[in-house]
Amino acid sequence: MKTATRRTPTLSIMAAALAAALIVTPYASAQLSTATIQGQVTRGSAAAAGTPVVAVNQLNGYAYNAVTRADGSYILTGVAPGTYQIKVGDQTSELVTLSVGQTSQVDLQLQDGMTQVVITGSATRRDVAGSEVGTSVSRQQIEKLPQVTRNFLSFADLAPGVRFNVDQSGNVKLQSGAQNQDNVNVFIDGVSQKNNILRGGIAGLDSSRGNPFPQSAVAEYKVISQNYKAEYDQVSSAAITAVTKSGGNELHGDAFWDHTGTNVTAMDPFQKDAERQGIGRPASSQDQYGVTLGGPIVKDKAHYFFAYEGKKIDSPRQVIAQRTDLLPNAGIVPELLKEQGATVSSFKEDLFLLKLDTQLTEDQRVEATARIRRETDVIPEDQKLSTAENVLNRSNDEDRFDFKHEWNTHGFLNEARLGYEKYTWNPHSTATRPYIRYQVSPSNTDNNVVDVIITGGSPNNQYRQQEGKLAQDDLTYTGFKGHTLKGGVKVKHITYNLSGTAFAVDKLYERIDTVTGQPSIIRTEPAVPANGVDFSNNQYGLYLQDDWQYNDKLLLNLGLRYDYEDNMLNDHYVTPADRVAIFDKQDPRDGAPAGQTYAQSLAKGGVNIKDYISTGNSRKPFKNAWAPRLGLSYDLFGDRASVLFAGWGRAYDRTIANHALDEAQKNAQSGGEIWMIRNDHKMAYTDQYSLGLRQALGIWNGEVGYTNSRSHNQFNWFGGNRDPKGGWGTQSPIDPLFGSVPGFGTLVLGDFITQAKTDNIYLKMDKPYTKSSTWSLGATYTYSRGETTNKEWTNDIFNWTYGRYPYAWNPSTDVEKHRLVVSGVSDGVLPWGLMLSGKVTLGSGLPYRITDCSKGFAQCVSAKGEANAFHQVDVGLAKDVGFRYGHVALRLDVLNLFNSINYGGYDGWAGGPGNPQNRFGGDNKNLGTPNSVGGPMRTLKFSARYAF
Repeated sequence: MKTATRRTPTLSIMAAALAAALIVTPYASAQLSTATIQGQVTRGSAAAAGTPVVAVNQLNGYAYNAVTRADGSYILTGVAPGTYQIKVGDQTSELVTLSVGQTSQVDLQLQDGMTQVVITGSATRRDVAGSEVGTSVSRQQIEKLPQVTRNFLSFADLAPGVRFNVDQSGNVKLQSGAQNQDNVNVFIDGVSQKNNILRGGIAGLDSSRGNPFPQSAVAEYKVISQNYKAEYDQVSSAAITAVTKSGGNELHGDAFWDHTGTNVTAMDPFQKDAERQGIGRPASSQDQYGVTLGGPIVKDKAHYFFAYEGKKIDSPRQVIAQRTDLLPNAGIVPELLKEQGATVSSFKEDLFLLKLDTQLTEDQRVEATARIRRETDVIPEDQKLSTAENVLNRSNDEDRFDFKHEWNTHGFLNEARLGYEKYTWNPHSTATRPYIRYQVSPSNTDNNVVDVIITGGSPNNQYRQQEGKLAQDDLTYTGFKGHTLKGGVKVKHITYNLSGTAFAVDKLYERIDTVTGQPSIIRTEPAVPANGVDFSNNQYGLYLQDDWQYNDKLLLNLGLRYDYEDNMLNDHYVTPADRVAIFDKQDPRDGAPAGQTYAQSLAKGGVNIKDYISTGNSRKPFKNAWAPRLGLSYDLFGDRASVLFAGWGRAYDRTIANHALDEAQKNAQSGGEIWMIRNDHKMAYTDQYSLGLRQALGIWNGEVGYTNSRSHNQFNWFGGNRDPKGGWGTQSPIDPLFGSVPGFGTLVLGDFITQAKTDNIYLKMDKPYTKSSTWSLGATYTYSRGETTNKEWTNDIFNWTYGRYPYAWNPSTDVEKHRLVVSGVSDGVLPWGLMLSGKVTLGSGLPYRITDCSKGFAQCVSAKGEANAFHQVDVGLAKDVGFRYGHVALRLDVLNLFNSINYGGYDGWAGGPGNPQNRFGGDNKNLGTPNSVGGPMRTLKFSARYAF
């Protein structure tokens, strides 16, 4: 059964929205995927008014035109990142390179009787104005810095406060501070890649070992962790804007192959321990390969670019039963231990991109892009505990098509876009046997258990799909002196098909008796029949931005954005009658006075259940997502050597649609749990503050700053049940009151409740690459303090005890106190033309949460555990050999050169009372023992590339 709700915008509504935006918002810009060149043109000491200025792209011959104003100033907007020669009249400049999102100050001095115009000022200080806090990642860094996976986002951690984590299974998480990872966003060629249905912020990033985009097609990108401008939407954490490569006037292409495997990878401590127990690490490999091809269709007029990347992984896995010291050689134990062994998890991905562009006239261009992703991944339910049959096949498929038209004339730049996307996530299993998680207890009771091994089938059989159609228009006007006025409108119609079940088979939790070896059932989670929701949502966005150069020292960035969604969480859903009926009846539980309904018991505990009962018309979209974004930068001496900057802004994001499926699916089960979402919807938002100084230090660019982020309205599920007195029964301080009334399971409520905050102090030093020096080096140190109101101390979707401790802040286990990232590239330091690159990551380690029940299971509390420090040094060495038909590059990357052991998780169970084994007095002697690794062991990766 599916619950269907569709809201389809008529063409007249969409057209009206676009027209209104263009009337109300007359000026716009799309710095998401382009750059700006601005400056002064002088002849001697006088302004050169009325002089044509032309920037010619050296790759494809496209030209961008402007005419100087009366004061000699000029501005070129919507310029594609790349290398340009600037022409002023009959004089030409040296080459100028632009990065994505950059506003480059290029002042030009005309010389009588000469053919070359002189660029004044430092080439390395052309982009120091503006209030954004971020870091640019160049093509050189993407191509030359060492990495084990070809995920271009792996260098996002060069920006202050941003982390790119890869867990033991190869899954990726991108996060900034304590802010929810769902609130990041990536824009590729100006198009949002937002994941509407799952976690991770970006389509295809959640629960995947794959790459969201072919790295060989990425030209460069910029990571903005604070104070992005008003054109950035559906993001309240880090924003990443990337641009793809394009074809040029010459035919170019390449082919590459990367390889690594267990034979060139050191074993981690857990693999060594498994070998000591007689379970060897199986042979496995990882291969990545691809081709690119780009060139002219018509020289200076039309071009194409194609990229393909494939990835194949056979990763080793050793299944080891845990806490065998507590198990007897009796009962089911001998047969269960035979399930241990070695196996391989297989992964396959194919990524395709095709890009066409053409210059229709001198002032009009069009660009069309198509992208396809196909991915399959056979993975275990648990990396260490799952036996060979306890696996599922997880697929990630994505199709995207985008069309852009540019029109640049008389100080106006208009960019119109149409887009289509379809993203599908489908973990599935053919299992029929129940999932069984065997556990054991030091006290041989059900209260104090640890995992041993998992057998049976995977219960995971889900289907999630988002399909969207986009219309977007952005307009820029530069006709007012000192102002670059920007504005735009976005309309997106998106449908969600959410179905299947995460509980296709029964889940059993069984405790093995430490004397008899026989299992007994602790609890059973019965299978949940497949169910689904299918609904549509319209997303609207408007913005207005003014970059106001008030004088030659002060730049003001003034922006305002508004976003609205009309059906974010299936607003026409109706709470089933059997669920609604229980609340107005007599509370049947012991201790409830006669005449007191269950709803009245909940109200004593601060829960107004009517706020969560949906009638099909009671849910209201959020209408107040107004987001002002203000910033300034001040050039202290007018020479771009010392620039103060500051900013404040509010940024709204959305809540994933999968919560609507959770609600409908759980409520479809007769006598099951009761899941209800609050009718008064809100949108997650973050308030951001920053203050800093950019300083030239000889050949170095320095930056020091402070940032503060405070996030609100994060969606969480929490325990809604209360006892007849409105309390939490006899539950421990960190546990909810599970259950509800007899005949039903736990009452689980969803609301926009959780907050997070992060304070960062950072220091950046950067020495840009130049041909004369042949090297570049950058370093970012960040001191962070992160906190959250989530009981789990992380941005988990559950915050079970919400309402029990109002305004309680906890340390965030997603934030490292100290972190230093250093990267560098050189092609001239070593002899024989060898290229050397490296990346060093040092951190104080992520804290972890300890559950301490040493005073009794009704008195459990949380405590902070300190992790070991993180150390990783990666180096790359390459040799490029040229010949008549191109050149061949051979490369060796060594990840974790010194084979540092970086743990990713620790045993956080302090244990129960009665047999003190640790500093808390609990009975778990393994408290604080590492249980996973958080980075690669020393790994060699070999690469070969042919380019022409």
